[in-house]
Amino acid sequence: MSAGTNHEHLYWGVDCGSTQIKVIACDGDGKVVHKRIGRTLFPLLEHVRNTISAGGSGPSPLTEDLLGVKENHTLAATGYGRNHIEFASGKLTEISAHFLGAQQLLQLDGPYTIVDIGGQDSKVIEVHDGRVGQFVINRKCAAGTGAFIEELAHRLEVPLSDLTRLARLHDKDMTLNSYCTVFSGQEVIKILMNGERLENLIHALYASVVQRILEMTSITTQNVVFSGGVMNFNPILIDLFDEKLPDHTTFLVEDAQYCGAYGAALFARGLAEKQAENFSQSEVNVRLAT
Repeated sequence: MSAGTNHEHLYWGVDCGSTQIKVIACDGDGKVVHKRIGRTLFPLLEHVRNTISAGGSGPSPLTEDLLGVKENHTLAATGYGRNHIEFASGKLTEISAHFLGAQQLLQLDGPYTIVDIGGQDSKVIEVHDGRVGQFVINRKCAAGTGAFIEELAHRLEVPLSDLTRLARLHDKDMTLNSYCTVFSGQEVIKILMNGERLENLIHALYASVVQRILEMTSITTQNVVFSGGVMNFNPILIDLFDEKLPDHTTFLVEDAQYCGAYGAALFARGLAEKQAENFSQSEVNVRLAT
């Protein structure tokens, strides 16, 4: 995805996640012309508006109009806070959004599985014949999510940006016995007190995230697609998935953090072209969550 020049009609996708607001605007050909990001803060609607109008890369397409979106533009929302974005023309779940984004970006012909590790939940989505089939979502606890990684990094007093580098320096494989963020925090402190290397512990943290995802469901497709910001900024997770899935082919979606926002922008394009049925529940076989 790359920033470009302004176009007469833009299609906006807003992915309002639990920690960050991702915004994509694309033209009629699906080319990304604006890409923005902001923190999920409150009042939520105000921060969504600020992110759309001024956040991220590229010049604001409209400096005087409310939201930075012209009347002939179309905007769709997805993510944790999608139902609170009252000015959106349409809304779709993260399942639909990540599918639409990944499908457009990768153009895979055969079946594949999307793994999206989010800030508060994780999703495993099977795609067959260009349609979403079964999917599972981990919403019960932080295990296997970005929040799990972030909390333990805080406990270890290690910047998130250093985690992958340190994990690659491990010299033995370890297993964390607890997936619960609270109990894992206690466990890692005890392990460190017993003299274990920090690098080995961080590697075990990442390995536990991968194990949790694989325990959610069986991955039966040859191709596995990784989406979302956690995968984007923790590349060692892909290495660990490759180790656990040696017979599979893995792909990281381009600008994976923005995949959901891009899918929402494509959905907005379908709405604007009065072809929303092409992206509806029956057409892509997606069970939109309430």
